[in-house]
Amino acid sequence: MAQVLMEFDRAREAKKYIDSAYYYATTYNVAVDVEMALQNYSQYYEVTNDKDKALSYYKEFSRVRDSVLNIETTSKIAELEIEFQTEKKEKEILSQRADLAEKELDLSKKNIYILGLGALAVVLGLLGYLFYNQQKLKNRQLQKENQLKDALIKIETQSKLQEQRLRISRDLHDNIGAQLTFIISSLDNLKYGFKIPEKLGNKIKGISEFTTITIHELRDTIWAMNKDKITFEDLQIRISNFIDQANLAAQNIKFNFNVDKSVDSDMAFTSVKGMNVYRIIQEAINNAVKYAEASAIDVDISMQEDTMIIRIKDDGKGFNEATINRGNGLNNMRKRSEDIKGQLTIQSEIGQGTTVEVKI
Repeated sequence: MAQVLMEFDRAREAKKYIDSAYYYATTYNVAVDVEMALQNYSQYYEVTNDKDKALSYYKEFSRVRDSVLNIETTSKIAELEIEFQTEKKEKEILSQRADLAEKELDLSKKNIYILGLGALAVVLGLLGYLFYNQQKLKNRQLQKENQLKDALIKIETQSKLQEQRLRISRDLHDNIGAQLTFIISSLDNLKYGFKIPEKLGNKIKGISEFTTITIHELRDTIWAMNKDKITFEDLQIRISNFIDQANLAAQNIKFNFNVDKSVDSDMAFTSVKGMNVYRIIQEAINNAVKYAEASAIDVDISMQEDTMIIRIKDDGKGFNEATINRGNGLNNMRKRSEDIKGQLTIQSEIGQGTTVEVKI
């Protein structure tokens, strides 16, 4: 949209589209979209005669583009390094075999000339010993070759798995995501284009909101699929973004998100484990927003030796867990906690708020 508007000399109108594109590209860490947004900024400021900003954004665009190219270059260098090391090992094997053969020949000649027939037994024993050593050397070399082949197969398998994940995530985003967006648009057109009874209008609104939530969950799933591992820093950013969205939706609730210094930001989870941790926190916050009638919700994450402790606490009306009808929310949290071998406890009293604690 921004590019089209600039082509038709409507650059001022293009600014909000560039801002939106850059915001979402950086939020979801999509390198290609960040690169395009920076390029559009540069073109925009060039059109509006702000040369300094145009140059600044062009430099940033070049830096991002170079970083993407560096990733591809590093991958290619790694492939070439493997090929080089394989060829080098093969040459070493051939050289060792040639050296061994030459040594065997020299030893045989010397023993024949010096010892004669009397030393024939010794020569045969020596040749047998050398043959045994050669076999051991061959066995070791074959073992190394097999290890190298296994490593190459593993790398190739991981590469294929990554390509498969990327293909599936693209299909989810381009097909299912687009279809869900079309459903929301169609529902909005029905709501505003026709005179619809209030009851039916509320039903359409509910379907639209549910579809919107589904799109957000789909994006979260795609985010997890695109990663072999999820660092705590990635997870922290994701949780913070979700809390910001919840804060906008529930403006009468004060949210606090605290991460203790004891938590290592480089600590990594598998994509499945990281996604389950995120979903547990998401479900606990959603329950507090919907049912607790709270004025404050605190999310605290800390470490105790080798155990991570996640605590979601609200000051709402609380409930009696023994008498309450457990919905999918509580059951889902317990199931996700079991899947990652975590310990989940829920403490709540009428009028005293609720605390959900997960130990991993």
